[in-house]
Amino acid sequence: MEDSDILKRFDNDKLIDVVKNYKRYGYDDEIRDYAINLLKERGWSVEDLKTFGYWENSDYEEALIQYKAYCRNSLIAVCVLVLSLCMLVPIYLVFVFMAYRNVCKFYQALGRKEEAVFSFDLCWHILLFFYLKEKMKEELKGIR
Repeated sequence: MEDSDILKRFDNDKLIDVVKNYKRYGYDDEIRDYAINLLKERGWSVEDLKTFGYWENSDYEEALIQYKAYCRNSLIAVCVLVLSLCMLVPIYLVFVFMAYRNVCKFYQALGRKEEAVFSFDLCWHILLFFYLKEKMKEELKGIR
């Protein structure tokens, strides 16, 4: 086993680092257990490792938990956003169509059919809303 030969050459500090940070380094439990056994041969006990805080890297574990929670919550947020948009777009289009019909009927009531036919681009609806609102308000003031 090549890893075991390398671990045998490590001093105690490096072995303790392997025990404590094996997940961070991408090592499996087998390598960690081998490092623990080497430390036992050199006079360290599991209790010693736990007592001195060398058994696990709690900061890394907590950071890993928070990272996984962030990924999960962000994915849920994106899904909710996409679903909301999918549900709101048809409603938006219905109201845009209804607004267009209102503009047409408004100009029909004024007897100006030529202004009732205009390019009603959905992309410009928000900007067009403010323009038409003011224009229609002015037209209302002119009705006698």
